[in-house]
Amino acid sequence: MSFLRSDLEETPAYRRPEEPVGLVRLHMNEAARDWPCAAKEALLARLRNLPFQQYPERQAELTERLRLRLGAPEGGLLLGPSSGNLLDHVALAGLRPGDTVAIPTPGFSLYSMLVRRHAGQVRPLEMGTGFPLEPWFDALDCRQLWITLPNNPTGAWLSPDELEPLLQAAADCPEPPLVVLDEAYAEFAPLTHRLAVDRYPNLLLLRTFSKALASASWRLGYLLGDPALIRQLATLQLPYSIPAASLEALDVALDFAPDFEEQIRSTAELRDRLSASLPNHKIARSAGNFLHISPDPAAALKKAGLLARALPGTGAARVGIGTEEIVERATQALDATLAKATLRIRRELLVLDVDGVLIEADRSFMEAVSRALAELAPDLSWTDEHFRAFKRVGGFNNDYRLCSAAWVLAEQGMMDRLWTAGGIGFPDLEAEIQRRESAAQIVAQKHYAETCKLESPLIELQALRSLGCDLAILTGRPPEELVMAFGVLGWRLPAIADAFPHLRKPSPCGLLQLADAFRAESITFVGDTRDDAACLRSASEIRPELIWRFAAVGADRDLIRGPHDLSAPTLSDLLPLLQEQP
Repeated sequence: MSFLRSDLEETPAYRRPEEPVGLVRLHMNEAARDWPCAAKEALLARLRNLPFQQYPERQAELTERLRLRLGAPEGGLLLGPSSGNLLDHVALAGLRPGDTVAIPTPGFSLYSMLVRRHAGQVRPLEMGTGFPLEPWFDALDCRQLWITLPNNPTGAWLSPDELEPLLQAAADCPEPPLVVLDEAYAEFAPLTHRLAVDRYPNLLLLRTFSKALASASWRLGYLLGDPALIRQLATLQLPYSIPAASLEALDVALDFAPDFEEQIRSTAELRDRLSASLPNHKIARSAGNFLHISPDPAAALKKAGLLARALPGTGAARVGIGTEEIVERATQALDATLAKATLRIRRELLVLDVDGVLIEADRSFMEAVSRALAELAPDLSWTDEHFRAFKRVGGFNNDYRLCSAAWVLAEQGMMDRLWTAGGIGFPDLEAEIQRRESAAQIVAQKHYAETCKLESPLIELQALRSLGCDLAILTGRPPEELVMAFGVLGWRLPAIADAFPHLRKPSPCGLLQLADAFRAESITFVGDTRDDAACLRSASEIRPELIWRFAAVGADRDLIRGPHDLSAPTLSDLLPLLQEQP
């Protein structure tokens, strides 16, 4: 048939392999359990009232709900029919005939099919049962890199710190390759790579709901990335490409997020217990919802009514993690005893502001702002009390934004409004304040380069680590000033800085990204401004299934704390209170 591509004659169509009927499905990496009954009933009630004759209209609404939960910028998320469909979308948008895509081997079998479907060339990179980075550095000349973490079928995973050099090297290439980070199993890993998205415009994060929300039948996934990149990909998405029933299913599943989260954490615990229970087998360290086991246990498991995915030519099989009863059966079939469960510790995250919390910085910023305003508004009579008042207003956590607002108020003779603007701000002047921010930043940072010498640390890292929880930073400083803060502290933590408008407090995006990145169940944010408190309260409204707590420190702590918040003069004074909390 000359009117079709010649290579299609040599490409066999996908056919589902013949499989025994009646065996427990441990070969498809599916969720261990179906939806809870209450969630199913809620969805069925919606479907009964769904007008089947109408086109689905809720994609934009559900995209926005997801965007807010994940702390993405406007336009930074693309919802699609499945993660495989979205990856096909990326190949369609980015590959020219003959372009090369680097993929892991062993890896997801769909990858090769998708690359060839778009007349690309596959460069397989040998991973073994781990995930070495050296082959990926050698593949930076490829058009795209498709990186799977955790990898399928081995479960191999790299932490954000371990992956960072490769992401940086890719971004630094004269012609950076597009990096697609497939996180289909991210929810079962210790950390996600969520924080990398805003820092690398050539990075796309790909996720699915098939595992995390037990929704494989609904075929839904999403991409996170730079809004400019997502916008171009969205132009190729066909209208009404997600069925109305799938959109309703996603909405209901998010309503029942705590139920699915409990299943995810139970699956990860059972995975580790099964791995520890098979001394006569070699098991690759897995961060997915499955184990790579050798010698191949598929035959023994089949006799017990359990179907595993044999991996031809490897002497191994991939075994999905089912319920505790199923995992117990699998263990017995392999002549072993399932390790006992241990008490699961809740995953807690302590997020810290920098200025006024980790570093004594008031004097340095007061001086920098004062000097900047002496240039920008030389007739303004400026005092430290003006500086403190701006901090109490809210929305001026960033000091060059503060400079811009003071400059505008002074020029228009409206400085008296500062004393009554708490919680209100200056909405009528906002456009002009934003217009002058860049100029104010240049002047303020020039002076801050000198005044930063006045800063000093308020706490040691060892004292924070004694709490035994995960630690991160959310600051109103721009990235370059965050680096200076690390120099003052003498140590660093995973951090989100004021690099983009959506990360500027009181926006909750930074906290929501950290909650995702650390797979946190409980988040405490320690801050010293109205913006810090508002940031946490907004995050708690968007993800109410998590435990959120604000801790106020500093001179204004009694002005910003709520009735259930913690409070102490300094972070050091707060530590005993944090240790006492359940």
